[in-house]
Amino acid sequence: MTHNFSIACVLALAASLILAGSGSVHAQGQIFVLESTAPNVKVGTAYAMDERITIPAGATVRIVTPSGKTQTIKGPYSGPATDLARGQKANDSVMAWLKNLVQTGGSHEKTPGATRSSRVPPQLPAAGFSWTTIPTTMNSTICVEKGAKLQLRRASSQAADRITVVDLTTAERGEVEFAAGSQVAVWPAGIVPRDDRAYALLAPENRPRRQLTLRVLDSLPGEDSVLAELAARDCKYQFDAWVKERMAGATQGVVGIILRQCPRWVARSA
Repeated sequence: MTHNFSIACVLALAASLILAGSGSVHAQGQIFVLESTAPNVKVGTAYAMDERITIPAGATVRIVTPSGKTQTIKGPYSGPATDLARGQKANDSVMAWLKNLVQTGGSHEKTPGATRSSRVPPQLPAAGFSWTTIPTTMNSTICVEKGAKLQLRRASSQAADRITVVDLTTAERGEVEFAAGSQVAVWPAGIVPRDDRAYALLAPENRPRRQLTLRVLDSLPGEDSVLAELAARDCKYQFDAWVKERMAGATQGVVGIILRQCPRWVARSA
């Protein structure tokens, strides 16, 4: 089973759990399970505030609370979900993005009239989460740390290539060269990464122009605040990548048992 297929199965299973269990991930008033070693607490489940969460001794569960922050609970624990979110202000953006992710697999292409579905998405990006790597194959808003060394990532190719980065405010241009067989290249030295600045990514041969917006952070957020920070700054590509990595990591535990049934489940859903 490939890594990408595992992620696809986790997301599809998460969608089925949400649609069949709690109905949907609402913008507020629910807790989302991101990672779990508890056999009765499934990754992707959304608990309503009045539902009870039971974690046996020795198990751990990582949740996304309504505030958008993550929290790890170690068993033994048993109590209503509301006890884990007491006093927190709801973060509608985080929960809405989680709902979108489990329903679409994290597709960043806008499809007019698309309907809700729990089917496995046909393809998922291979690239993992990064604070410094910028995709060149789609329009995106990317959060980066001030002063960090940035790089551009292209689709897999054995051919050499180049991309021109254009600052849409100053019209300054810088060229990036990808070596044959390489997927990454260093951000052009003559182009300063500026906060809330838009850049065009131009490829030769009339390939589609892509637009990048940078959000430059003075410092990176703590691990439990990553999702809230990414949502606040509209960095959805990184939000999806971060969640996928955590959910994929959960396949090593109890979710791995579920995944062994994934091909059969996918066949029934197709």
